[in-house]
Amino acid sequence: MNAFYETYLGIIKITYDRKIKKIQLVDEILEENLKSQMTDNVFLEIEQYLEGRRMQFTCFNHLEEIHEGFKKDVLDSLLKIPYGKTSTYKDIAKSIGRDKSYRAVGNALNSNPYPIIYPCHRVLGSDHKLKGFAYGLDTKKKLLDLENAKYRE
Repeated sequence: MNAFYETYLGIIKITYDRKIKKIQLVDEILEENLKSQMTDNVFLEIEQYLEGRRMQFTCFNHLEEIHEGFKKDVLDSLLKIPYGKTSTYKDIAKSIGRDKSYRAVGNALNSNPYPIIYPCHRVLGSDHKLKGFAYGLDTKKKLLDLENAKYRE
């Protein structure tokens, strides 16, 4: 099932069954909009974040668990990057004991099923410039600007 919510970033699509399977930004609503209490609760936290009223998420119990070893390690490391701060792909690779795997880190972040909640937008290139984001660098910049995070253009 899918629930859709409008934000200034665009339309957020939440795909779910018993738990949230994926959160995406989409251009339009092409399916039936089946909101639930669970999707409303998760979206409320995202909305509060986008309004600058939330710095940490607590809705993890509503998300389907990520079991893949490397990807799980990468996504879990994102939760250690504080609001308003950034890290690099290389730093993430080092933090999970895979020093040379910064490209693989980028690939794992590109397939992040829960953007914003798992803040892959806080990860920059080694030169601290905006690099890669599944929803475009403009969206990444908006999220970093919301947090007053420092980066280079």
